[in-house]
Amino acid sequence: MNRIVLALSIAGFGAAVLPAFAAGDAMANEVRKPAVEIVMYSTRTCGYCAQARAWFSEHDLKWDERDIEASAQSRDEWRNYGGVGTPLILINGKPFNGFVPARLEQELASYR
Repeated sequence: MNRIVLALSIAGFGAAVLPAFAAGDAMANEVRKPAVEIVMYSTRTCGYCAQARAWFSEHDLKWDERDIEASAQSRDEWRNYGGVGTPLILINGKPFNGFVPARLEQELASYR
């Protein structure tokens, strides 16, 4: 019986205090940013791929690189995404043929 009364007292107290605490809590007001997954299908000799690597590094972006000449699985994935050249860049599964920084910036802005 004492446990039930104590639990009700804590629940009643917590309900009154929690909203005031949460409103002042910086973590409660922080908006969670969605995760961004970047995959780049490339070749070792592709100049645009080299530019994309440098651009990702300059913008502190992490990416998973898949060489379509070195891996049959990567080449099949590249084809399935409609690859017609390199690089083929996926941002959360959305394909971008070629390296066009403005298009990538526009897409990445929706995740900030």
